[in-house]
This record gives sequence, structure tokens and C-alpha cells, in this order.
Amino acid sequence: MQTTAENVIAGKLPGRLIELEDGFLFPLTQPLVHRSSGQYTRQRRLAVLNRWIRKGILQVIGSPWLPGFWILSPEQSDRALVAIKKMRLPVKLLLSVSSASMNENKNWFSFKADPMMSVEVRWNSFESYTQEMKKKYRARLKKVMKSNMALEERILMPDEDDFSTAAQLLTTTLTDKVVAMPENLGWLLELYQAGFGSSFKIHGFFLEDRLIGFLSIVEDGTLLRAMHFGSSDSSPNDFYSYAMFYVIRLGIEGGHQKVSLGRTATEIKSSYGAEPEENYFSFYSENWFFRGLLKLAQKRYQPKSYILRRPFK
Repeated sequence: MQTTAENVIAGKLPGRLIELEDGFLFPLTQPLVHRSSGQYTRQRRLAVLNRWIRKGILQVIGSPWLPGFWILSPEQSDRALVAIKKMRLPVKLLLSVSSASMNENKNWFSFKADPMMSVEVRWNSFESYTQEMKKKYRARLKKVMKSNMALEERILMPDEDDFSTAAQLLTTTLTDKVVAMPENLGWLLELYQAGFGSSFKIHGFFLEDRLIGFLSIVEDGTLLRAMHFGSSDSSPNDFYSYAMFYVIRLGIEGGHQKVSLGRTATEIKSSYGAEPEENYFSFYSENWFFRGLLKLAQKRYQPKSYILRRPFK
């Protein structure tokens, strides 16, 4: 099932728009690569993929700039592949983020990704959410709130200087964590703003009238998606946790049924009450060379291990 936000943004992304017979829309895109100087992009397990991206060999069903969007079932991924072939589009290497492994499907190779972490909303207020926590986790929440109580929140607009500052903070935060992202993150934030309109908001956090961090969200029907996070060196202690609690509060008070906190930081997000949703990076290729490399990568690849926390009584 296609979400409201996916339908809205599909035709506004760089790339080719493809529609399946049932009306399901998805973009076929090529990643833009941030030339990070960090150690992350020099890791051996990413070096080959990074070169393929730079040469334009890799194409993506969906968009690498919208993590959590277009997580397709294996059946949808296969149908998307059929549609691409019918259009006679040249594809040497195709990536679909799938909800389950596709290793049993011919010429598909799946790698388990970090789970998407989501909070199912069952509370009428943030206070009731807090009260349902075990004593230890409730004490942590109160400590986080106290450490960040001096912050002032404002919505950032594209024509403001703080919007550009947010892009700089995002660059600093992601430099050593992400490979596939555009050089100009101001462009990325503007793309979200233009594509999603009023459903996209950047919540800036100020200390003594200076922007020290931000969190962006997309309202997607009954789902609230946390998208971008950026912070400065001068942000208060536990600012990341404060931002996550802040978006959970927005989800509860906004009447959403679920709040998506995105990938990464699996263990700490579970301490906020988020549960994992499995997803896989599934690659398709008919080329013998790429299939050989993907088979070799599968033998060496080890997904991250994590411990899930249970914060509620």
C-alpha cells in the first residue's frame, strides 16, 4: 500500500517516474554521493559500492534521500522490476529496499539492514506515555528534559538564515555516517519543503537565540516520520534523546497512530519504546560480474547486533 507522502513526492524527485498497473507510483533514481572525508566511506565493505554509485551503475527503486519510504514487499519489488524491463530501461544493478529477504528470488541478493524503529501510539498525552515507563526509564526521560529545558523551539522557513545553518549542521552530523547523499544538503531540505509542502516542517532548537540543532518531520497520514537530525558541538547533554522525545510528543499530541524514528541507534531508540521493523537492501543484477561480487559480499556481510530495551511496565 502506498502512503500519502509517497504518492505526493514520487513525481517530484530527480529520476524517472514509473507507475504499476494498480496505480502504485515509484521513482527510479540514481544516488548522489557526498564526498565525505570520514573513515566511514573508506571502509572496505563500502568501497566497491561507492565506486558503482559514482559511475552511475546503481539505480534505486524509490529514493536514497527518503529513508523509510518505498519499503516494498518482495512481490512489489519483482513487479517493479518487470515494469522497468517493459520500459526497456538499461539496468546493470538495481536496489530495492524490501520488507523481507529476496534471496530465494532469481538474481536477487539481500542484505539485512538496520531496522526501522517505530513507536505505536497508544497514549492520549505525553504525560501518560511518561507514566507508563518503568522507574529507571522515566527518571532518564526527566533528566533529558531538565538538561534541555532552556531550549526554545521554532519552525524554520526556507528564506531564513537559520535554514542554511540547519543544512550545515546536517552536513556535520552525517559526514562520517552516510555515503549516498547530495553534496548540497540545503538542496535536500528545499526538495523536502517543495515536495511535501505544509506536511514537512523543520523544528529548530535555539539556545540564547542561536540555533544549536534541529529535527525535521513529515506528516504522512496517520504516520509521523522523523527525517533529518542535526546538532552542534554546543548542544546540551542528551540533546539527541530530547529531539526523539520531542517528535514522540508531536506524534501523540497530533493524533498519529505511529511515529517512525528512522534507522540507526537501534538500542537507544528501543529505550524510548520504539520497536524494530525489519528491512533489507535487496540488489538485482543479471550481470555475471555483479552477481559474483554480491555472492562474495553475502558470505562476508554481518548485520549489526543490538539489544532491545523494554522501557514500559
